[in-house]
Amino acid sequence: MNGSKPNSPLSFFDRLFLWFFYFVRSLRFDLPENQVGWRSRQNQELRFQTLTQIGDLEGKRILDLGCGLGCFYGFLKGKGWKGDYNGIDILGMMVKKAKKRFPGTLFEQRDILKDPLAEKWDYVLINGVFNHKVRDNWGWMEVMVPQAFAASGMGLAFNLLNVEGGWLDSELFYANPRTLEEKVKVWSKGKYKIIKGYLPEDISVFMYH
Repeated sequence: MNGSKPNSPLSFFDRLFLWFFYFVRSLRFDLPENQVGWRSRQNQELRFQTLTQIGDLEGKRILDLGCGLGCFYGFLKGKGWKGDYNGIDILGMMVKKAKKRFPGTLFEQRDILKDPLAEKWDYVLINGVFNHKVRDNWGWMEVMVPQAFAASGMGLAFNLLNVEGGWLDSELFYANPRTLEEKVKVWSKGKYKIIKGYLPEDISVFMYH
């Protein structure tokens, strides 16, 4: 982002809500997939598997933005993946637990809205982050997505909940697929794919350079 610091669309209360969301789940649940808000490991890994279809990730440098407890790293290693991984999360409690689960792996606490990305990776992947309902979800993405895309040399993959998916949770954000596609066309300059069908309530977006 040319060293400039973008205005943050997240309020203090948005950040407090994110912390509270995960703190409560860390007390209620034992399994990592439940602690980070997914219903099951199968549900979580269907999303992971879809995001990995953006390209050949073998040997690549990957940024897992919003890495949580490092579940995506565990998924990749379980598939025999080899490459350079970096996980970033806004919440220190998540990063601390991720480091404990996967010693020696590069996890970092960082709020890229306050401390923009300057490094480059081959692919940046964002799983589940934009499902949280905040003051201005589209404004949040308008800052986050272009910054994450600029930090990728080959492409960015992220997912969202689909408002047409058939069920709604008042605490979560659901995107209108048509609105999403209009924005993605601009962010990617027309080089994108939108993936549906793996879960009725989910949409994945691939953006390419």
